Amino acid sequence: DLPEAALIGLIQKGDKVIVPRGDTRLEEGDILTIFAMRETVADVERLFQVGIDFF
Repeated sequence: DLPEAALIGLIQKGDKVIVPRGDTRLEEGDILTIFAMRETVADVERLFQVGIDFF
């Protein structure tokens, strides 16, 4: 789960930019704009980190 001090502000889906709602689904290839307090940035980075087994 996203830390409480972080918020997905925008999602770019192809050529569209949307403001996410509670029922918005993330899909592979989406580009996120995330707003986070400094102390939660490392947690957000770990959340979206890809491991070697992904490849």
